[in-house]
Amino acid sequence: MNLFEDVSEMVADGKPAAMLTVVDKEGSAPRDVGTRMVVTEESEHGTIGGGTVESLAVDEARAVLAGEAEPGVRTYELDPDGNTGMVCGGKMDVFVDRLEVRPRLYIAGGGHISQELAPLADRLGYEITVVDDREEYADPDLFPDTADVLHGNYGDVLADLPMTAETAVAVATRSGTFDQQAVGAALDGGAGYVGLVASDRKAERVLDSLADDGYSRAALARVRAPVGLDLGGGSPPDIALSILAEIHRDRHDATGDSENGLDLDDLVVVRGGGDLGSGVVYRLHAAGYPVVVTEVGEPTVVRRAVAFGTVMYEDSVTVEGVTGRRAESVDEAVTILEAGDVPVIEDPDATVAEELDAAVVVDAIMAKGKTDTGTRRGDADVVIGLGPGFEAGEDVDAVVETDRGHELGRVFYEGTASAYDGTPGERRGYTTERVLRAPAAGQWETAVEIGDVVSAGAVVGSVGDRPVRAEIDGLVRGLVHDGVSVSEGAKLGDVDPRGAAVDHEKISDKALSLGGGVLEAVLRLR
Repeated sequence: MNLFEDVSEMVADGKPAAMLTVVDKEGSAPRDVGTRMVVTEESEHGTIGGGTVESLAVDEARAVLAGEAEPGVRTYELDPDGNTGMVCGGKMDVFVDRLEVRPRLYIAGGGHISQELAPLADRLGYEITVVDDREEYADPDLFPDTADVLHGNYGDVLADLPMTAETAVAVATRSGTFDQQAVGAALDGGAGYVGLVASDRKAERVLDSLADDGYSRAALARVRAPVGLDLGGGSPPDIALSILAEIHRDRHDATGDSENGLDLDDLVVVRGGGDLGSGVVYRLHAAGYPVVVTEVGEPTVVRRAVAFGTVMYEDSVTVEGVTGRRAESVDEAVTILEAGDVPVIEDPDATVAEELDAAVVVDAIMAKGKTDTGTRRGDADVVIGLGPGFEAGEDVDAVVETDRGHELGRVFYEGTASAYDGTPGERRGYTTERVLRAPAAGQWETAVEIGDVVSAGAVVGSVGDRPVRAEIDGLVRGLVHDGVSVSEGAKLGDVDPRGAAVDHEKISDKALSLGGGVLEAVLRLR
């Protein structure tokens, strides 16, 4: 049998294979341009010269078959100092390509779903075989002319059909017993895709029976049951489309995600762009959610270097690689989302959530129960509150604990977070001493910058004609924006006693923990 007969047989069997072709050579090389060989997962057919160069090329071919490398030209230097260590003294370019085989779909059961699935698969180039134990359903007239229609026992017929990782088996028989036979034969044959048309309850019974027959739970976990992607609809054509979509997605190792980079169906609106809310935004953005931040016109953002609320003063800010940009309208917010950034919009009541039909609203205003922020459970499909002031199951769907300690970041789906005791978190024995507060109402003017190291007693700014002094030595980790009007006792900033060891441009562990809690709640509740 020559090489091309080998290739023809492999393609007919649906066996994955790669072709190696010598496309260029310089100097002394073991084979000429045009020489080919074929490589499968377990065998080689033909030769491109043997030795180290062939061994390396075969490894590359198998990496391509495994999806670990892309097809393309590989260059091999045939000298002791080259990448082969060979002594021929030349150079050889080898093109590594994957042979495309016609995908196979075996359908167990010739009923209504199969009669819709077969023509869809035929149009996409699948080689189709339908098996049914009833003569009236094993009727070639019910299926495309290209389909093989076989009459017989599901398990026996499928066991005689060739299967590889490229083979898909869709099981849609009339009985759980026959489903079990077909699924078992598909698993035994090594089919790459095994799907079972069944309700949750029926699928559980079938898989449990197979487990009783000795199939491992790891093997059974590969069975798609219930089968198909969630595309909506429940008619036979709907189900057939969902099955083929899943098979096609798996065959091409695709995600099944929309090609549109922006999916507003997953939109999250975060109320409040302070440092804690920004930790939530960062986590959600990293997980692929589109996020809009709503703010007041002049937010008293303290940790401005890591707060998207800073955008209200500076138009844009980048927090650990994520850029927030000010949006003047809802349309502009959508444009910013399309660019992959985080829009921040002046919208104290978060009306954008209703306008864009947000899936999730997160209240990160951090009012700590002192005021009613207006967030209600009906504002979105999922509504989450940070810290005290919310009751899960009543005014929100979930509450994330904000108090430092063992419970930090924990999500409550019933009840409330710990009440705020008015004491800031401890740093090296300091609590209230760390916080800079306004001695009176008035306009804040800064005398230092975030990131500066100050000493106890140093003037860091003033409110009106009243100086504000640091109580401890440390690094200025946060300051509200210069020129903001503040009330007496308002938080103006904080000094971290750890000093220069603190990176004020990094999101805090607390903010990231809250972000993790919100992400958990979003994934669980949606």
